[in-house]
Amino acid sequence: MRMSWSGWSLRSKLIAACVLIQLAAGALLVIASTRTLEHTLINQSRSEIRQVIALLDQAIAAPLAQRDYATLQQTLDLIRTDESINYLVLRDHRDKVVAASGWDATRELPQRDPGDVDLERADTTLHLDFPVKLGTQTLGQVDFGLSTAGLRQARADFLQRSLGIGLAALLVSMAVLAVIAFAITRHLARLAAASGRVAQGHFDVHVPVSTNDEIGRLGAAFNKMASALKQRVQALEASETQQRLHLEVARDEQSRLTALLGSMHSGIVFADADAHVLYANSSFAHIWSVPELAPGRHLSEIVPVLVRQVQPVDAMHVEAMLQPCTSESAQSRELRTLDGRIIVQRMQPVAQGTAGQGCIWFHDDVTLERQTQQRAHLALHDPLTSLFNRRGLYEALQASIAKAAAGQTHVALLFIDLDDFKLANDVAGHRTGDEILVAVARTLTGQMRKGELVARLGGDEFAVLCPGIEADEPGLIAARLVDAVAALRFETPTQALSVGCSIGVATYPRDALNEDDLVACADAAMYEAKQSGKNGWAGYRSDTLRSQLDSARMNWNARIHRAIQDQRLVLHFQSIHRASDLTVSHHEALVRMVDENDSTRVLPPVEFVLHAERSGKIRQIDRWVFEACVGQLAATAASVCIAVNLSARSLEDPGFPRFLREILSQRDVDPGRLHIELTETSAISDPMAAQRFIGELRSLGCAVHLDDFGSGFSSFAQLKLLDVDAIKIDGAFIRNLQSDSTNRLFVASMINIAHSLKKVVIAEHVEDVATLDLLRGLGVDFVQGFHFGLPGPDALDADASRPVEND
Repeated sequence: MRMSWSGWSLRSKLIAACVLIQLAAGALLVIASTRTLEHTLINQSRSEIRQVIALLDQAIAAPLAQRDYATLQQTLDLIRTDESINYLVLRDHRDKVVAASGWDATRELPQRDPGDVDLERADTTLHLDFPVKLGTQTLGQVDFGLSTAGLRQARADFLQRSLGIGLAALLVSMAVLAVIAFAITRHLARLAAASGRVAQGHFDVHVPVSTNDEIGRLGAAFNKMASALKQRVQALEASETQQRLHLEVARDEQSRLTALLGSMHSGIVFADADAHVLYANSSFAHIWSVPELAPGRHLSEIVPVLVRQVQPVDAMHVEAMLQPCTSESAQSRELRTLDGRIIVQRMQPVAQGTAGQGCIWFHDDVTLERQTQQRAHLALHDPLTSLFNRRGLYEALQASIAKAAAGQTHVALLFIDLDDFKLANDVAGHRTGDEILVAVARTLTGQMRKGELVARLGGDEFAVLCPGIEADEPGLIAARLVDAVAALRFETPTQALSVGCSIGVATYPRDALNEDDLVACADAAMYEAKQSGKNGWAGYRSDTLRSQLDSARMNWNARIHRAIQDQRLVLHFQSIHRASDLTVSHHEALVRMVDENDSTRVLPPVEFVLHAERSGKIRQIDRWVFEACVGQLAATAASVCIAVNLSARSLEDPGFPRFLREILSQRDVDPGRLHIELTETSAISDPMAAQRFIGELRSLGCAVHLDDFGSGFSSFAQLKLLDVDAIKIDGAFIRNLQSDSTNRLFVASMINIAHSLKKVVIAEHVEDVATLDLLRGLGVDFVQGFHFGLPGPDALDADASRPVEND
């Protein structure tokens, strides 16, 4: 029975391997030597061919030219006596054989050989030819056969000698290798036997060491290893009991960890390298509304369910759970579900030893947290420009003044009011107006240094807060901002628009010692800059001119105060009609002031409302108007309803809803007959506060309308946020409705979206029949404008005397 290679002894393997190596080396040596010999013989044959050709050419060229055929025959016979040439045939230029030696002239010559000598072919003759020339004239051709027998014999002799020498060397080396192999393997066999005893658990084995060579050192190392193994086994046996105790502790820890993970709000899934679930807590199932995952399930069973719950753009991030885990933590991803939730996904790799790289997937539902952050952001930021709003500015200003007071530094406040913005807004429309405000905000922000901030206070008013500033720097900043805003250009289809700005500068502690006074000073300085010609800036001054300006404003404040006290505020009413049949639905109350110096002159709101808003007396005017309107409602038929405008300042008055509840209760007026109009720009300056305020008004039973709709940024988004009953489309969209297709598109969109949100739509500034017909075609619900009559103090009584339908 043949023994396999693995069954051979080491000694046999060494001898066999060395013999094979020697055989291979000998064979390679013989082959290389043979090839070298063949190359040498071929070079020798080439040299011999050149010599024969040179000899023949010299010997036969002249006789052939003289046609001395006898001499030619003798020459060929003489040359062919060499054993290396088998035959010679000479042909003249007409290809006629004129002499031959060693070849029958009647026979056909064999085919000429094209290349070098081939010692392997059967034919031992190399058939060649060459032309015979005298100068440049070809006289004929010589065909000759060169014998290769001598070359073949030389090669054979060389091979025989090489094989003999190689065989002798092989036999000698085999004998030497046998001796060496025995000497080496004798000690190795002893080590193998000792290793077998160690494998059986006998660690007292000892191998005798008699030499200091590698084998001897190996034996000594074995003895040390056996001794060390004995000590290790004893230590392992001693620690086995301790390991059992540790295992019990680990099991207790695992139980506690499982309970802890199960109580966490984060959804956790621990998967191995093959995406099989090792652990999943109940929060994961709760977040994704799936059954709890049992260990062993593959994530491919769960991931498709999760993918169907998220937005398509986030599907790839959920599907990443099926990919092999990387060695680095994955970046947190926010997944948005179809039902509006936000789930943060992150991955933490976990090494599993030889089992590969596992991973833990964390899913946190942060929807409530994001909503809280958004509400906090909206409370302090302007939604159009993302700048701080008035409330955010006041908080930052208060903190800056406190810090400046502690460090004895300065704080500069710059009030900015855009020049000619209303004109640009009316010419190009509110959409371009919003673009101008955004561009101005971006420009102002780009001019700020670290620590400085920009705020939008509402409308076209901005503010810049510069803490820790030197006393002479605010003027440089103001001049730079004026130039930056003046450089802005806005292209419209018909013309290029530009705006400027007027800036008022006030500094703490030079001009004021608290935030309210500093705001008042900056506002006063801005008013002075605007009065001085616009597109410039002015610092707050307490000199005579400032006193005059302050006196003028105080005069207006006093006039407004006296008008309220002396009952010189009057109400005019303008009717609002149903678009379907043009019957009166309700009226809008418009406040006017009777001039104290000329009782026949009635001042429009544009002359006194701005001063009232700056001084804060607009709140008193609002309360007077609402109290007067409630009195009118109490004195008229129950079918009469009045819409009243509420200023942005009153929107910030937390006591206003209580005041309104009291006067409605005192006069026993149905709150549903009072419609309260808030401008869109005032509502979106602090949408969260506006939302709460609107909720309080609606809880009283009053209807709430959003006035000037479309003038603000993201109007449709705000319409969804603010729970109002109706919207009144800004008159800028109505005036050119017939000629402006863009306005028609905007108005149609506003009507459709408002109706889809179950809100009615009012269009103001209807001044002709054509505009009315267009609005009716677009589906507007109510219309208002000069086409139906001018506002007047008696409009309410006149319309009330006619039968009208209850709204």
